[in-house]
Amino acid sequence: MVIFMRFLILSCNTGEGHNSAAKAIKEYFEMNGSGCEIVDSLSFLSPEASKIISKGHVLVYRNLPKLFGAAYRFEENHRAKEGEESLIYEILTNGCRKLNKYLQRESFDGVICVHIFSAMMMTHLRKSKKTYLPLYFVATDYTCSPGTNELICDKYFIPHLDLTDEFVKNGIEKEKIVPSGIPIRQEFYRRISKQDAKRELGIDENERVVLLTCGSMGCGPIKELTSELPKVLPSGVRLVVICGSNKRLYTRIYKEGVPKNTTVLGYTNRMALYMDSADIILTKPGGLSSTEGASKHRPLVFIDAVPGCETRNLDFFIEKGFALSSSKTDELIDIIVNCMLVPADLEAVSNNISKSFTTNHAKTIYDEITSFSART
Repeated sequence: MVIFMRFLILSCNTGEGHNSAAKAIKEYFEMNGSGCEIVDSLSFLSPEASKIISKGHVLVYRNLPKLFGAAYRFEENHRAKEGEESLIYEILTNGCRKLNKYLQRESFDGVICVHIFSAMMMTHLRKSKKTYLPLYFVATDYTCSPGTNELICDKYFIPHLDLTDEFVKNGIEKEKIVPSGIPIRQEFYRRISKQDAKRELGIDENERVVLLTCGSMGCGPIKELTSELPKVLPSGVRLVVICGSNKRLYTRIYKEGVPKNTTVLGYTNRMALYMDSADIILTKPGGLSSTEGASKHRPLVFIDAVPGCETRNLDFFIEKGFALSSSKTDELIDIIVNCMLVPADLEAVSNNISKSFTTNHAKTIYDEITSFSART
């Protein structure tokens, strides 16, 4: 018997990864009879503040990656000590009054936070005894991000079992940790053959595919890779480039001309299908995009485009043998060409991934949350 429950999912518009995780959770919960509302937690500060913070994040992330990385490293090296509150925590509490009114007006069985900011706001309401709703935090990067140790949650859903010790060292109680994996949409758990995917996408079935994408913002050296990689790809290999929401990048690439062995796209809602068609995925190590590619059991080559939390993702995947990488564009090109010439290298990475990414992450989160909320 399915028990109907209703949950609030608090996200942030600082990049599409957190929203994608929120949508993946909502999709699975609603498939199984539970309702969800996704809300931008920064909107409780004010709609204007949400836009400024989100646009500022995108601006720095896309155009000033070194500054973004420096800020992240500063937060890592200056974590709030036990009993203390970080500056960002104090700023976020300004939106808690409106958030509390929203919670009182609505009826939820629990709150799921897919961003550290959201979880900080809910933690403040818990500390001030304004809410007793079950609270869940879903980590969307392969590391224990700065600020996690400030949270007071009932469950912490982490990306991988091997990260458990890192979260415990940062003050999270082990019994509250659930190594669920990062939630992604159900279409990324369904795998079809490369041939069928290429047929549906209108790609020559005899061609092998290198998929180049750098997340929804289209950051990193995509233009340079799009210019140089087609010149050295072996015969019968097609480069498919997805620019995401970066319209300027898409226009610049087309203005310079697109080689015959290259396909360039802007935003697409068929990413899962393009991953099915790919022999290798060349991407930045975002938490969501990495998990999507790994769940398709496709070999990954990482572009070290934006330092910070994505550096931690890259380090984790490399250490586990889930990906290949280089910090230099010419070396990335060499890796791709060598992999096309020596498929055994791809098979080794793919085998490592397929052994580790075997479960439906959204299902694990659903089972744990509905069971816990029903008991409280």
